[in-house]
Amino acid sequence: MSFQILKHMQITVLLIFVFSACEDDRQIDTSKSTFYDDICDITFFNGYYYSTNYDLSGNAGSQIDLLQFTSNNDNISLTDHFDLDLNGQSFLTITNDNDNLYLQSMGTHLIFGISPIGERIFVASDTISNNWRPSGIAYIEEIDSLAVLYRNYHSPTMYRMRVLSKSIHETASRDIQFQLTNVDTGYHGVYAMSYNNSQFFFLGVNQSEQDILLKTTWAFNILETDTIADSTVVGLCFKDNELYLGYRDKRIEKYN
Repeated sequence: MSFQILKHMQITVLLIFVFSACEDDRQIDTSKSTFYDDICDITFFNGYYYSTNYDLSGNAGSQIDLLQFTSNNDNISLTDHFDLDLNGQSFLTITNDNDNLYLQSMGTHLIFGISPIGERIFVASDTISNNWRPSGIAYIEEIDSLAVLYRNYHSPTMYRMRVLSKSIHETASRDIQFQLTNVDTGYHGVYAMSYNNSQFFFLGVNQSEQDILLKTTWAFNILETDTIADSTVVGLCFKDNELYLGYRDKRIEKYN
């Protein structure tokens, strides 16, 4: 073999190596870390607690699962998960109507109808301007409707509660604006809510950066304010009129 031929072969091999390395750098990362992620808001029905993972990976492809927790005498543990084929939704709040689940995305403002095994029933967007940030979702059994909470970007003490049909497509039957002056006006504010016995329960952060639980009437007069010592709290729900809180590390525990 001549020196010139050998030289050309070496150059060819080097170019192949360089192009392969470049292709590797451009490969899209679709790996998932569902079981290492924090959880988001929680809900309970039909004997199970449900949540989603809070995906901050930045990876492509489906990154969000519906997480199912089993309760055995308040020993609550993760037992199953269902791929939701979702990505880029940021924090997801969750509720249910005793048949299906409803997710509200803080990242995209979308609302998803989901079956208990993760099948997508619908995806919709509320007819509201983008200066209102999603802050919670709850089911109102008495009127078979969803209550959806928003916070005003430009005036962060202002909140807006809209009562929507479960399909989201009809005009809001109620649209109420109100102030919460004892809540953080920075990033957090109110970030999850639930509804029980004609009262709303809001999880939020106060101006001292403490996590708090607010209980209000339908007129949004505050009845009680509790400080939550564990700052990893992320969600809340009711089981048989007992309030449960969810925490980042997948703990779900009865409150008080």
